[in-house]
Amino acid sequence: MRPYLFFIMSLVLLSGCDINESMRAKAKDGTTANAREIAANGGCMGCHATSNSVYGPAWKLVSKRYQGMPKARSILIERIKNGSYGRWDHITDGKRMPPQKGALNNEELGIVVDYILSLAKK
Repeated sequence: MRPYLFFIMSLVLLSGCDINESMRAKAKDGTTANAREIAANGGCMGCHATSNSVYGPAWKLVSKRYQGMPKARSILIERIKNGSYGRWDHITDGKRMPPQKGALNNEELGIVVDYILSLAKK
């Protein structure tokens, strides 16, 4: 019974996260994709949301931290692929972000990261 309760509560919590916010991002080649759908399929939305921190930092906070950094896109892609820790301890209580382990391909990762980085401009 407990796992079902956790699952239902997670769905309720996530259903209120940024539903009305535009979740579209431009990939480098100019194509447009639904970044939220890609992120959800990759498992990102279990720990992250756009405006509020869940287990990991809100993507708006990530965007602000990396705004104007010349290699922000490649840094974030590598941190997602390989996992990360120590940068958001005040939010994660020291928990580590696990490696992405191929749930998203490189193009999908780029679309999600482009979306995240675009949030500081809004």
